[in-house]
Amino acid sequence: MQPEVRQLQYFVTVAEELNFTRAAQRLHVVQQSLSTGIAQLEGALGIRLFERTTRSVTLTSAGAAWLPYAREALASMNRAADAAEDLAVGRSGRLRVGLAATGALPFMPGLLRTFRQRFPLADVDAKHFDFHDPCGGLRDRETDVAIVRPPFLDDGLTLVELGQEPRYAVLASDHPLAERSTIEFSDLVDEPWMDIETDPLWCDFWQVKEQRPRPPTIGAMCRTLDDLFEAARAGTAIGLVPESIAQTQSWPNLAFVAVPDIAPSTVAVAWHTDDDRRLVASFVDLAKEIATLPSVAGRDT
Repeated sequence: MQPEVRQLQYFVTVAEELNFTRAAQRLHVVQQSLSTGIAQLEGALGIRLFERTTRSVTLTSAGAAWLPYAREALASMNRAADAAEDLAVGRSGRLRVGLAATGALPFMPGLLRTFRQRFPLADVDAKHFDFHDPCGGLRDRETDVAIVRPPFLDDGLTLVELGQEPRYAVLASDHPLAERSTIEFSDLVDEPWMDIETDPLWCDFWQVKEQRPRPPTIGAMCRTLDDLFEAARAGTAIGLVPESIAQTQSWPNLAFVAVPDIAPSTVAVAWHTDDDRRLVASFVDLAKEIATLPSVAGRDT
C-alpha cells in the first residue's frame, strides 16, 4: 500500500510541530482525523513514526530517518502539480516553429527572442525549410506553428495574415533590366525562370501564372534562395523574392527590381487547426503583435 499525499502532509507537519494540536490547526483538520491519518501511514509503512506521551511528541529513529524522503516526495508532487498548471495555462511545453524559405522576415529573430523571454519555461525549437516545403513543416507535422507565405495547399491548417510585401525580380547585376527602378511583368515573361518541385499553388504564385500568356521557359531548378541567386548570377534563370529579402543586405553581383504590377506576397502565421494548445495560441498572438509594430519590416532585429 502506497502512502497518500494527505498522509505525507500529516506526517511532515506533525514532525515539524511535534504537537498534534498545533499540527491539526495548521492543516485545518480535526485532531482525530490527523491521528487516524498518522496511524494509517504507520500501518502502510510498517514502522512507528512518533513516540507520544501525555506531555510530548517525538520522532522515532525510523521517523527521523524517513522524514527527508517524505519531504522530497511532497516536493516532487508539488513540482508535478506546478508543471501541470504551467502546461494548462500555456507557460511551458515544447513548441516547434517552422520558418519557410521566404518567410524569415527581419522581425523573426525578435519574435523568437521575445517569445523565449515571455515563456522561459517553454522549449522552443526553430527550423528553416527550403522551397520544397512552403508550409514550414506543418504538412508533415514536423512543426506546430510556422511563418509562411501562402498560397499553398492548406487543408487542416489555419492561417492569419501578418502583412504584405511587394515582390522583386532577382537579376544578374549586368542584366539589361538591372538598372531600372521598376519593371513591368510583361518585361520578364520571356526570360528563363526558375522552377520548383513543390506545392503547385505556391509555384504558380511565384511564377505569376495568372499573368502569363504561355508557360514559362525553365532555366534552372531551385530548391533554396541560394540556388536562385546562383542561377540569376549565371544568367540561367530569374525569379521573384519578397521586398524584405531583396533589401536585407547587399547580395554580390545581383540586382533586385520591384515589379509593382503583380500581386504582393502575403506573410502569415499558420498552425494545425486541431491544435488548441495555449502555447500555440500565445505564439500566434505574439506574431500578430510583433508584425504590427511601427517600421517592423525595416528593423534590424
